[in-house]
Amino acid sequence: MEKNIKIAKRGSPYKYESSLKRKILQELYSGSITRSDLCRKYHLGGTSTILGFERWYEDDQRQMLTSTPMIPDKEPESAAIAQQPQSVNGGLEEELRLAKLKIICLETMIDVAEQTLQIEIRKKAGTKPS
Repeated sequence: MEKNIKIAKRGSPYKYESSLKRKILQELYSGSITRSDLCRKYHLGGTSTILGFERWYEDDQRQMLTSTPMIPDKEPESAAIAQQPQSVNGGLEEELRLAKLKIICLETMIDVAEQTLQIEIRKKAGTKPS
């Protein structure tokens, strides 16, 4: 397998494609492989690289959420969840895990479409509406 590393001009010595980061995180979150096995499989420097990918993903999601205004129209879901029994919360945790996997899959599809079509599909965070 070839190395998935690009030499960066500035900053850290290695830069990884966002589609590769999402693919690695998808495998990690599926629970079928460990961090150290992923490092060997993708020729990464160490498990701290994957931790960096997780931080990058959280920041990316946070930027996407802050760039989209949300209008609350009813009571917060956290209050409704707190009133539910513990067994229902376990089901909600499973739904959350599946939703995270779905997001990773959809983002990977967008990355592939961007590379294939040579266009930017995602709206950049902080851009002004036209």
